[in-house]
Amino acid sequence: MQRVIGRYSRRILFVCFAPGSRSFSMSSVNLQSPTTNDLRFDFSVDEINKQTDHIMEKTKQVLDEVVKVQGPRTFENTILPMALCDGDLAAKESSVDFLQYVSTDKAQRDASSEASTKLGDFAVECGMRLDVYKALCEFRDSVSLDSFTPIDRRLIERTIRDFERNGLALDEEPRNRLKALKQEISRMQIEFQKNLNEDDTKLVFTKDELEGLPEDFLKGLKAGENEGEYVVTLQYPDLVPVLKLAKKESTRKKLDHAHASKCQESNTPLLEKTLQLRREQAKLLGYKNHADFILEIRMAKSSANVLEFERALFEKLQEHKEKETTEWLRLKKQEKESRGEEFDNKIHSYDWSYYHRTNMELNFQVNDQEIKNYFPMEIVTDGMLKVYEEILSLKFNEIQSPTVWHESVRMFAVHDEASNDFIGHFYLDLYPREGKYGHAAAFPLLPRYVKKDGSIQHPVSAMVANFTKPTADQPSLLKFNEVETYFHEFGHVMHGICTQSPYARFSGTSVERDFVEAPSQMLENWCYESEVLRRLSGHYQNNSKKLPEDMLESLIKARNADTGLMNSRQIFFGMFDQTIHSTEEENIDTGALYDEFRQKYTGVACPPGTNGSAGFGHLMGGYDAQYYGYLYSQVFSADMFAQFKQSKDGVLSKEVGRRYRDSILAPGGTRDSMESIVEFLGREPKQEPFLVSIGVAKE
Repeated sequence: MQRVIGRYSRRILFVCFAPGSRSFSMSSVNLQSPTTNDLRFDFSVDEINKQTDHIMEKTKQVLDEVVKVQGPRTFENTILPMALCDGDLAAKESSVDFLQYVSTDKAQRDASSEASTKLGDFAVECGMRLDVYKALCEFRDSVSLDSFTPIDRRLIERTIRDFERNGLALDEEPRNRLKALKQEISRMQIEFQKNLNEDDTKLVFTKDELEGLPEDFLKGLKAGENEGEYVVTLQYPDLVPVLKLAKKESTRKKLDHAHASKCQESNTPLLEKTLQLRREQAKLLGYKNHADFILEIRMAKSSANVLEFERALFEKLQEHKEKETTEWLRLKKQEKESRGEEFDNKIHSYDWSYYHRTNMELNFQVNDQEIKNYFPMEIVTDGMLKVYEEILSLKFNEIQSPTVWHESVRMFAVHDEASNDFIGHFYLDLYPREGKYGHAAAFPLLPRYVKKDGSIQHPVSAMVANFTKPTADQPSLLKFNEVETYFHEFGHVMHGICTQSPYARFSGTSVERDFVEAPSQMLENWCYESEVLRRLSGHYQNNSKKLPEDMLESLIKARNADTGLMNSRQIFFGMFDQTIHSTEEENIDTGALYDEFRQKYTGVACPPGTNGSAGFGHLMGGYDAQYYGYLYSQVFSADMFAQFKQSKDGVLSKEVGRRYRDSILAPGGTRDSMESIVEFLGREPKQEPFLVSIGVAKE
């Protein structure tokens, strides 16, 4: 998941961080690798508040000066001051904003969250300043846009478009209402995410109730108040193993219900109120619904196109889904009979992970508990970094004793392999902590852009994850799906680092939301290549002992195991998201609709009395009406990966990798993503590689 953080990701009206008509190089200056950047992670609560005020005061000052310009308007006196202001403040804003997700200090997290709310409100105010909009229009109307380079022209057009999508063409009364709507939506989104981050739900189980869980897992759990009790949280390193492995149905049922109820009381009203406000906002702007408003500037273009894409794919998956459900039921019946328990001929929500795992083990000989012994964190990290270095022609150097927000965080400098030019920094924050962001995501912390003096602000990204912590007896061991997640999220990091955009607005992952997952999804494919799997593996007790050939072949063979059910689950999420943002109904019972859609698309009901959408962070985290993008972008990622598969040099081809870096990663949002795709492929994209990749079509 690509998180949005900081000013340049907020799309705050004027995020255009570079001069338009000046000449500059699209490559980095050859510098000795810096060991630090302008980010701070040690702000006190007082400093957070002061920095927040400074950001707002400085921004307002610059905007006021732009409005007061006398004489002819030019790029230099209208666009450039705002661009440079944003560039100067980017590090401060990310430093303030990022702490809510990663800080170990609750007071610091709370202050960061409050600052983010304040800055969000301020961003709305700036984006709705009529005087600034008029200044931009005066500039646009006084020049010939054809006289600008394509990137500069895109910058001008996108900046003005943002104001118009903010309702600046409306009369005063609806414009003021729109401003209030945007500020309230921003506040509720921040509160929704904060509730998820701060959730501390804990369940207590006995060892008997955790039958099926390995000893190393039990040793990693906190002890309960009474002897023989174990505390299980809703964080992924606890949640996923129990749902996959606990033999006692009652244990899985209890944990699944708690997870489906996560933040239900606090987040359900926030989500449902936000849906109402988004609908009102879209109507004010002249759109049929919020989904159409969002999708107008995405590759899919409309909600109707998205719904048709997902419906058509769901139909193609039906035969697979039915066969897979029948097999799960067979496995469940077999197990129930062996344990002397009643078989109800149903798959429940708490059965999903358990019987997927059972199917993988019995029919595909893929055993997570055995396989993870071959994927210790250090070996996987080292192997993954080397694969990315090779494919993208980069060099990574770890910085010793870095300035970071937690002692477990690692920091790296990135250089071009051929020129040795410094490109940027990235951080790896891989283990769970109390109050930390609970999923896996990439956070763009600093954009790349050209400064006033012609020097370059190098990009910085952070990968934040929650992999199992090492214990006294063994290192952190990754299940195979976690290896995939690692590759995926690090792909977002590379998208941010490899950017060559001269403007922060277009830096890195600042592309259409329904394309942003494609580069990372494509890079997941290397996890299923035997050559790469050997590099990534090494038994934690003897690193020279690679993943055995039979396990390796089983992993590759099992890639599309349960493809019908798993992709139907993604369609369920996408259709729910699309429907709540396109319906004409004013008051939506999100819990009831979530259950209805889950049954319709997966055949499985939600736990009674729960509302899973209250924990669906994408809906309030920048993916509203855009969850479909995970499947939609796979059409592009599969087609792009075919270029590597067809290369005479194999899937690690440096030539294809360099083309990929130059055509897909480097441009960022400086052009339409379709233009980048066509340049890389040498043709229009095709759907066939995607259908083959998910197992519903033959090559």
